[in-house]
Amino acid sequence: MKEPIIFQFSGDRVFSEREKAINQFYNKRYFGEVVNGKLFLSLIEAAYLMEKGKIRVFNGEKELSFQDLVELGRKRDDQFDINLLVYTDLRDRGYTVKSALKFGSHFRVYRRGMDEHSQWLIWVVPENLRFSPNDITARVRVAHGVRKNMVMAVVDEDNDVVYYKVEWVKF
Repeated sequence: MKEPIIFQFSGDRVFSEREKAINQFYNKRYFGEVVNGKLFLSLIEAAYLMEKGKIRVFNGEKELSFQDLVELGRKRDDQFDINLLVYTDLRDRGYTVKSALKFGSHFRVYRRGMDEHSQWLIWVVPENLRFSPNDITARVRVAHGVRKNMVMAVVDEDNDVVYYKVEWVKF
């Protein structure tokens, strides 16, 4: 097994300046984004890779545990746990998963790499969430406007994920 790559915690993400990190995670598997020669990962990406034993994360000199990283994620996002669950499910199925906050959803999903446009926008929803039809309509409208399929990832109390495609129907 390869030695895990070391990342540093910084605000709401982690980063590495190692070229190996960029090659292994960004160039080959489309994790994070490269800015000024550094690979930056979101906390969800970092938690996923840490749980897989691919990276270690430090905050200064202190090494963070997986639980430490999850706690930091929860402070920034009260849905961090179920978002991580859906992210992990999609990544484990072989999809490339990126943030979709600018589209009003949690993730945009690519079938193969990033050579083509993403196919889906994923809205992660806890099973007991109450929302109005307008919440769905707005997301479907955005997805339609950017030529993507809108998918609700509903997470139940057993942490099972069920995906529902939501679309316009013309009569």
